Amino acid sequence: MANRVTLEIDTTAIRLMETGEGKVMKWASLSLDPNLFEDGVISDPPALSAAVRQLMDSSGIRARDVIASVSGLYSVSRIVAVPTPPGEAITRDAVLEAAEEIMPLSMDGLYLSWQTIASSEGTQQALVVGVPRDIIDAEVRALRAAGINPRTLDLKALALARAVNKEQALILNIEPSSFDIIIVVNGIPEVIRTLAWQPDSLTEEERVEHLAMNLELTVGFYNSHHADTPLDPATPFLITGQMSADPDLVEKLPARVGYHLESLTPPLECPKHMPVSQYAVNIGLALKGMTPSKSPSHVKDSYLPPDINLLPATYKPWRPSARQVYLAGAIIAAIVLLFPLYQMTSGAMGKTANLQAEYTSLNNRLQLIQLEIRSREPLKQAISEYQTIVNMGSGFTEDLSVINSEAGRLGVQVDSIIHQGKSITLTCQTEPESYIAFRDYVTALEESGRFATVTPPSERFSYVTGGTITLESAQ
Repeated sequence: MANRVTLEIDTTAIRLMETGEGKVMKWASLSLDPNLFEDGVISDPPALSAAVRQLMDSSGIRARDVIASVSGLYSVSRIVAVPTPPGEAITRDAVLEAAEEIMPLSMDGLYLSWQTIASSEGTQQALVVGVPRDIIDAEVRALRAAGINPRTLDLKALALARAVNKEQALILNIEPSSFDIIIVVNGIPEVIRTLAWQPDSLTEEERVEHLAMNLELTVGFYNSHHADTPLDPATPFLITGQMSADPDLVEKLPARVGYHLESLTPPLECPKHMPVSQYAVNIGLALKGMTPSKSPSHVKDSYLPPDINLLPATYKPWRPSARQVYLAGAIIAAIVLLFPLYQMTSGAMGKTANLQAEYTSLNNRLQLIQLEIRSREPLKQAISEYQTIVNMGSGFTEDLSVINSEAGRLGVQVDSIIHQGKSITLTCQTEPESYIAFRDYVTALEESGRFATVTPPSERFSYVTGGTITLESAQ
């Protein structure tokens, strides 16, 4: 099998890696100018393509077909249950209908991809991933300008789950401008969160506390939706990414969150001096769609997550469907069989004219079929189907407006908001002496009429000034 080249694109650096025969051959990285990105989105594709070419030239890692990563910022993923009649395959329309009910973003601005991960009688479960169109469009433009054909795009979180290769794991991927939290259960990334942050403005203790708080919120969110099977406290905890090289951070975090830290041992043969945890995304990309031919002796099983290619149909090379190929072949075979028979049964006087007419007719039919095949445009069909989806309501947007407006009015700081279905979990805080403002905020949410229930944190102390509030939307 030919060598694979993978490319991780982060807002602060790009990482390139080449693998072959089940082992890592080369790797290299290059720091980027932060001005190439705006709010996590590529704002200068030509400059990024120049950086990619520079890294390829300096490292000697060259390829036109590259597997590239896509950031999880502004993306959304959900596991949805899709009703499916027995014996029938899951359909695009059914997946989109199920997804639009729980996706918190408007689908008009997303590229949507999915894969079936489990089946039961009358229902199939699918992992659905939505990525903003501008993120993928800008990345593809930059790669093409660098002379690269991105045949496959993969979400960073899915690549990380593949590199970790665990049936169950809690993964924290820390970069200088964002971090990813992935909860893997039964080999499937059940929860994926990507958050922006600015660690340079924080002390070491504040960094640890900020990451630990978000880990606890994410685990709490998972446990609240899996009350019968919460995350096992013995779940392996793995830290990857550029900032996994910070020894103080790696040492203090496990003690703070209470999970046992494990080293990354991917199912690829890696040189001893390679910073494996910093190239975890590249390793996961290299494993995409394949079981490694060589695995370390301590890796006994394989728990590869869903293999979803996020590259939209508009960027994929067009190929005729099996039905189109079969139809063209059947017509050509019919011509081959009928033409000699026609020659044998034609009258002598009209033989030449009849043969010419038949040939012209068949040739016209072939040209029409060839024209039809060439004119197939999967993108237009996909967009046409996509635009028929019922527009999502504005309920969640109005909920956010109430939450933020009341917070601003009462001087409450909202730290985070997690939304799933009709459930909203928010973490907020007032000044140490402003417990009355916090109570007024809870009362304002109750009286807003937007929420069926408002559950504040348990008041174990007399003056609560913040915490987690759980809301159930009334819409």
